Amino acid sequence: MRMLRFTLFLISLFVLSTSTYSNTPVKSADKGEHLKYVIHYGIVRGGKASLKLKSDKINDKEVYHATLTGRTVGLFNTLYRVKDTYESFFDKETLLPIKAIRDIKEGSYKRYNEVTFDREQNQINSQRSGIKDVPVGIHDILSAFYFARAYYFNSDLEVGQVVKIQTYFADEEFLLQFRFMGYENIKSKIGNVKCYKFIPIVQTGRAFEDEDDMKIWISADANKIPVRVQFDLFLGSLRCDLINFSNFSTSSLRKN
Repeated sequence: MRMLRFTLFLISLFVLSTSTYSNTPVKSADKGEHLKYVIHYGIVRGGKASLKLKSDKINDKEVYHATLTGRTVGLFNTLYRVKDTYESFFDKETLLPIKAIRDIKEGSYKRYNEVTFDREQNQINSQRSGIKDVPVGIHDILSAFYFARAYYFNSDLEVGQVVKIQTYFADEEFLLQFRFMGYENIKSKIGNVKCYKFIPIVQTGRAFEDEDDMKIWISADANKIPVRVQFDLFLGSLRCDLINFSNFSTSSLRKN
């Protein structure tokens, strides 16, 4: 069960990065961006995920609000029901988070937490663990991917380059790292898409044998939409595919 929880967390990391950037903050959040994914374990459909992004207000401040949900379906839902929700409220200019929510329901395991970020004091305030000092510019796990897509996912990437972003996740600091592997064309439900290929640097020994057992493909266009993620696990291969999207530029997604 711990492996399933870890796997779904990694799936969440994949689905997080979804919005239109070009070294600027989000431009189309007011339209209500929405991505949908299906998760297969072998030939069995095991889950689905969704990410919505919109403009919102927190403490009378205009912010971006991202909501990610992931859940099991079918046989997987009967054997081990999972419904996870992550939320991030982040600044429209700096893309730094103001508040993060983690609501986990996995079998009998349940965990809810809210974390607020104090940029002046470089501290976080967690409902579960109180106030802690953190590094300058720390992100939550959702805002980190929006930040990466704004400032790293572009033509300046060099093969082998490793992007590192310090985050606060599950009540501890977590260094998010992923390596750019070049470009690859992916045949998917939305067509034939030219993609950036990334390999997140993951911890081996628990669910993965090698550091490159997880791969992510993100469309190499203005949308920068995650198209596919694949996990090579001890017990087999798991794949997450984009099946639907709204309020993105459809013409720029498909490879000519």
